Amino acid sequence: MRNFSFSISLLLFIAVGLLGCTDETQNTGTPATKPVKQLDPYSVPLYKSQTSVPAKDFKVTLINGDTFQLSTLKGKVVLINIWATWCAPCREETPEFVKLYNKYKNKGLVVLGVSIDKQKESVVRPFMNKYNVNYPIVIDDGTVMDKYGPTMGIPTSYIIDKEGVLRYFAVGALTQKELEPRIQKMLAE
Repeated sequence: MRNFSFSISLLLFIAVGLLGCTDETQNTGTPATKPVKQLDPYSVPLYKSQTSVPAKDFKVTLINGDTFQLSTLKGKVVLINIWATWCAPCREETPEFVKLYNKYKNKGLVVLGVSIDKQKESVVRPFMNKYNVNYPIVIDDGTVMDKYGPTMGIPTSYIIDKEGVLRYFAVGALTQKELEPRIQKMLAE
């Protein structure tokens, strides 16, 4: 019995050591990131950037052959969405992004879809047609993921303000109801 108690105590000690404590810091001395107030229970939460961090610039060739460079979009709100055609949550949120883009593209919203599909255009173009995607799409060759990865999962989204500062991020499917008030506010700033 004494060995059993010692074993349990040792396992607990190891578990606490490996998992750490949740004292609102993550061994960095800074508070842990908390989600902003959620507006839609069917959406994943958005997280606000803890510091004013300029978004990392990149330049890519879109699926339509145009060039996209993030740093040229100052004065616009940019939603970068990393996704794949085989991802069920990605398929759920794509129509939401199409609606947002259609509603706010003339007011300064840019949505960039970053596909990580290895089959490239053979699967991305049919996906775009099926979901009526009319916002810019790039099939990433590693350029975007070098700047914004590795991600904890897909979809992963980043929202960048008019000044080129990363404001929000989320892992999982976002809804129009969750995004729209925040995008409206950023467009008005």
